[in-house]
Formats: sequence, C-alpha cells, structure tokens
Amino acid sequence: ARVAPAPRRVARAAPLSSRASHSRTGGCFLASTPRASSLGSRASRALVVRAAGGDTPPPRKEEFSNATKMRSEAQAPFRVARMFLFGAFGANATLGFGIATLQAVTKALGAPNGPPLDQSLSNLGINLACALFFGFLYKRDADGRDKQMARISREERLSNLKCELAGGKVVSLYDLRGFSRVVVAAGDVEYCSAAIETAEALRDPLVERGVLLVPVVITDDGGISGNTLLPQVTDADRKFRASPVSVEKWRRWLDEQKKEAGVAEGKGVYVGLRMDGRVRSSGVGVPPWDRFAVELPPTDSWGGVMDGFDGRVGVDT
Repeated sequence: ARVAPAPRRVARAAPLSSRASHSRTGGCFLASTPRASSLGSRASRALVVRAAGGDTPPPRKEEFSNATKMRSEAQAPFRVARMFLFGAFGANATLGFGIATLQAVTKALGAPNGPPLDQSLSNLGINLACALFFGFLYKRDADGRDKQMARISREERLSNLKCELAGGKVVSLYDLRGFSRVVVAAGDVEYCSAAIETAEALRDPLVERGVLLVPVVITDDGGISGNTLLPQVTDADRKFRASPVSVEKWRRWLDEQKKEAGVAEGKGVYVGLRMDGRVRSSGVGVPPWDRFAVELPPTDSWGGVMDGFDGRVGVDT
C-alpha cells in the first residue's frame, strides 16, 4: 500500500503587529519589534561609546624613518651600547630583587633553611636601588634618543622645503648642502626688512662664508602677500639671497619649531644651518650677522681643527 505524501505547507510570514505609521510632520517610523529593539540598543550603546571617546583620536607616537635612526646612531655612537648595558644591569637587579623578596618572605614565615632575614633584607634594598638607578639611566638615554631623532626628523623636513635663486632656479635646501649655509629669517615684513638691511652691511664677508639668506614673511592669516613687499632678488644677490617657494609649508615648519621652543606667536625668529644641513643656531630677533662673519670659516678653507669644519657645534653622546 502506498503512503500518501504529506501535504506541503508553505510558511507564511506573520503579519506585523503594527504597520508603519506616519507622524504629524510626515515622517515614517517602524513599530518596535524584538529585533528592532535589539538593533536600537546596540546603536545606542555605540553612540554612547563614541560620545565618551570623543571625535579626537588618541595621539600616535611619531614614527621615524630608517635614515633618521641611522643619523641618530652616527651622531651618538655610544648610546646604543650604554642602553644595552643599562638594560641588562637593570634586568639583573630586578631579578635579584624578586629572589631576595621571596627569601625574605619565606624566612619571615619560618622557613628553617632560608638565609638570614637581615641578609635577605640587605640584598633586597641593594637590588632595588640598583634597579632604580639603571632604570633611570636607561630612561634618560631613551628620552635623549627620541629628542634627538625628533630634531633630525625636523631637519629632514626642512631640507625638503624649496626656495628660488636669483636666476629663477628652484632648488630645495637639500640641494644646497655643501654649497651654502642657509639662514632662514621668518617674521613680519618689518622683521624681514630689518634682517635684510643688517645683512647688507656685512654682505662681502657673509658671501665669502657661503651664507644664503632666505627671508620668509609670515602674516597672521598665513598669507604670502607680505613677501611681495620685500626688495626683489636681483642677479647681484645670486649667492646672498633667495626667495621661499610654497610659503605655507615654510609656515607650518616654523610654527612647529616655535611650539617646540615655546616662542610666542608674532615673534621673529631665525634658523642658521651648517653646510651639511644640520641646524647650527637659532633664536629670536635679528640674526647675529656679525657673529656669523667672525665664527664661520670661509667656504674655501677647512676652518679650525675642533670646529667641525663649519663652526663650533655640540656633539651628542
């Protein structure tokens, strides 16, 4: 006997308990269902999390390029060895502190075979002092390394800024390495005019020493209209003056420098570079052209034995 197949049942969607209704303003909203309420609660929790976190993302630690790290190691060749030794000694002292702590605790609880309690306490204090001492030395070198690499990174960004020479050729400061000692004077029109005027009195000795002045007029709104008010660069200024290109990029770099040094807005500042592109000196006010003319050796000579062939500078150790 054949068994009759069971009739197929087509599942029908259950009607919604309540349809979408229109509000008085004409807007449409869905009636609350278990799934809709679940999604709404998740969305509300997400909104709460976003509101608590704020729109500002957490600050990220600055990442340095391999070239920056190599320059940092070249300028401070003994720092890596010191940090390795300080870290190893600190880890050894921390391990000894843990062992001494266990010995002191077990002896205080009555362990018969433990070392004397006074000896364990003495070892504990010595290891703790050594761990703190070597940790301080390691942190000091690590902070110095980060500060140095931040300075080198700013110098690399400065080398990418461009200027226009008297002949109309546009070059970056990196292209001028080995040929010119660039001095950037940034401020309002009055400050840049004063910097140019005082440098004119020492034009010949400055040109002999390869000093190239780049005046950057920075207005309050970051505009570049003030640069047109300065005297135009002529053929006679080929080795003496240059005009900045893309002043907005110069302004961002100078604002970062001012913020790092704690200089107030509106102050005129100068930054003097070495032949190799490193920052030799910087400060507030008109550049000390007379001091540059005395301290810097001429470009056709090697200078002094201890002045790094480009004026006396500090050495990072």
